[in-house]
Amino acid sequence: MTTPEALATGPAAVHEWRAALEHAAGCLACRTPGVGCETGEWLLRGYEKAARLARTGSDVG
Repeated sequence: MTTPEALATGPAAVHEWRAALEHAAGCLACRTPGVGCETGEWLLRGYEKAARLARTGSDVG
């Protein structure tokens, strides 16, 4: 299993990943296949941005 640390190192990326997971764990929409969740999508986009910046060596901000 790939961990967020393996995908992108950096505290911002790990923080964003944890926030997305914690939300999804308690969100019925996120856990239901085929159902969208605006908050879950927003959190995943935040993680993707932080991961992309960590890979390029940039700071999030």
